[in-house]
Formats: sequence, C-alpha cells, structure tokens
Amino acid sequence: MNVLMPQTGLSGNYALICERLKQVRTQVCGRRGQSRFAFLLGLSPSTYNYYEKGRVPPVEVLDLAAKISGAPLLWLIRGEPADFSITTLSFIVGEMPEKSKDQAKVDPN
Repeated sequence: MNVLMPQTGLSGNYALICERLKQVRTQVCGRRGQSRFAFLLGLSPSTYNYYEKGRVPPVEVLDLAAKISGAPLLWLIRGEPADFSITTLSFIVGEMPEKSKDQAKVDPN
C-alpha cells in the first residue's frame, strides 16, 4: 500500500520571487522601466512597486510576466531551472501610449 507523505521543505523564500520578478523587469524593460513593465502587466505602477518591494504577486501576474518576458514561470516562482540565464531575455521594444486628455488628471488649483 502506498502511503502519501506531506512534502516538507516547501517553506520557500518569497522574497526571492520578488527579486526574480525585478530581475526580469530590469532585463526586458531596463533599470528605469518599472512603469513600463507595470503597463504591460495591466497594473498600476504603485501596485507593481509593491511586488518588487516584497509583496508576492498573484500567480496570474507571474504567469503574465513569464509570457511577456519569455522567462520560465517555474524560474520566477522557484528558481528552476537553476541554469536559466536572465541574459537570454530580450529587451521589449515599443513606446507606451500617451495619456489622452480624458485620462490626464486635472489639477484643481
């Protein structure tokens, strides 16, 4: 009879997920490309900033980041495969759309 055993050692280091996400963003959008990467993920820059600063993003965000960048999803989550090289990812070319007048915030003063 096979007895199921719980998997131990799955504590994970969640800070590493955030660090790997930042590495991907830096590689594909540049050192100052946080707003650009947030736009590609459909997130506000402030929400994305939380993820780089230590709040673990939902798996949907990690999945989309993997699809956009070409990074393996398991590498973002667990660092596997260990031989994955961030330098294999290509810079994403393109300009962000300009805000329309309707989207621009109006200064009440």
